Amino acid sequence: MRKSLIIATGIGAALAVTAVGAAVTGAFDEETAEVAALESDSAVTPSEPRNCRSFAAAETGFDPATTPVPVRDDAGNKQVLKGTAVGAAVGAVAGEVIGDKAGYGAAAGAAAGAAGGQAVKADKQQKVDERYEQDYAFYQQQKAAYDAALAECLAD
Repeated sequence: MRKSLIIATGIGAALAVTAVGAAVTGAFDEETAEVAALESDSAVTPSEPRNCRSFAAAETGFDPATTPVPVRDDAGNKQVLKGTAVGAAVGAVAGEVIGDKAGYGAAAGAAAGAAGGQAVKADKQQKVDERYEQDYAFYQQQKAAYDAALAECLAD
């Protein structure tokens, strides 16, 4: 009997707290709505400011916030390593066949292969650099057009 009295009291208290909370929240919401209505009636809303960044992006089709700046790439050392490996293999075979000195042949072949690989890498790096210069020039041109449109909008 005592347990049921405690449970009933707990349930009653929970209902009372919930009812008070709902009443307070409802009153607060009504007050907030009345104050907001009064403020919106009495306040004169200024004209909306123009979003010049959006205007410049729409005008030029370029948005510096979402367009990455071109990055210079590296052609890598794959060609040098590949040339070294091939040169070493060919040199080892040639050294063994010619004079029973595969080690000397491998060393000479590796040096020659590395030099050839470096020449290939230099050629590929030149092409990568040319592509970067083109991409960067295009980026700069687009950025200049965006900046001009942004300045025009801000001047108005």
